[in-house]
Amino acid sequence: MNEIVEQAKAQLMMIEQIYDLKIINRDEVAGLIASNVDNNRQVLTICSSLNSWILLNKKKGDVVIPHEVLSRLFETTRWQGKHA
Repeated sequence: MNEIVEQAKAQLMMIEQIYDLKIINRDEVAGLIASNVDNNRQVLTICSSLNSWILLNKKKGDVVIPHEVLSRLFETTRWQGKHA
């Protein structure tokens, strides 16, 4: 799971760099992602969706990713494994 947490953090840091913002709850979000996915491909899927959410909602500066957003992503992105 530690590898998955690190992958999630790296993806979130890339989002921060692309949009010149700071995800205040980055470590928490990475942990939540890791506890809801089974592999790095699924991390990429969730983080790609977060990237779109940030873009569409024109987030700037200090950003907190709400738990509700993550919950919706986990609910709409069901995989075999943890969500079966």
